[in-house]
Amino acid sequence: MAADDVSDALMRKLGAMLRDGRVRMGLRQLEAATAAGISRSEWSELERGRSRATLHLVNRAGSAVNAPLGAFLRHASAADLPRDASQLKGQELLIVTARPGGWQGLPEEQIDRDARTSRAADVLLFRQREVRQDDVQAPEYALMEIIDWFADVGEPLRAWNSRLAAVERYAVARMQNDVLPITSGCWIVRATQRSRRLVADHANLFQARFPGSGRAWLAALTNPTVAMPTRPSLLWINVKGDRLFPVRWRS
Repeated sequence: MAADDVSDALMRKLGAMLRDGRVRMGLRQLEAATAAGISRSEWSELERGRSRATLHLVNRAGSAVNAPLGAFLRHASAADLPRDASQLKGQELLIVTARPGGWQGLPEEQIDRDARTSRAADVLLFRQREVRQDDVQAPEYALMEIIDWFADVGEPLRAWNSRLAAVERYAVARMQNDVLPITSGCWIVRATQRSRRLVADHANLFQARFPGSGRAWLAALTNPTVAMPTRPSLLWINVKGDRLFPVRWRS
């Protein structure tokens, strides 16, 4: 029985490895199963750790989601990565990308007064931009929300305006002169096939909520003389997590 318990525990760990690898790649169970040459039900059993599959089949499944069995046996599997690894990579990229534009990156900044009932900003960007004609500095705050996986589109969409309003209150509370701060923000969506298809299928919905120019936002992030757009936008972050690019809406 002890050997069976060890085997069951190992299969659960392997299942977690496969699930994390699949989610990180933005694949549905059917897509991962097809890539591995097995049925969706077989894949589901593997993820739940209930399968009695051969090592050959498990390795094939792992390879389909870039989590081969050899890596697991060397204690370097996808299951060993933090569950928020993609989130951390996106936060790092945003901070580095915006630095040439004069922005200070504040990851996990608490923007609401009640920290118990609200979620912190993924990254809150702040800068004082020179406005030459008025000889003043205009404070700009950008709420950057990183969407790695759409488990539910409606909830974050409904919360978006209230979170922008929270950033405005946060900014006003930190005013140091009579120049009103400018606040806006972006969604940074991981450009998986699933998310691209979802955004394309509901382009009117997303564009209505994020009407700003992605190109203008990227220019403002990287150039200290370019004003931050006042209208929110949606940007893509590639699957590797090392590049930002604008969404191209179809006419």
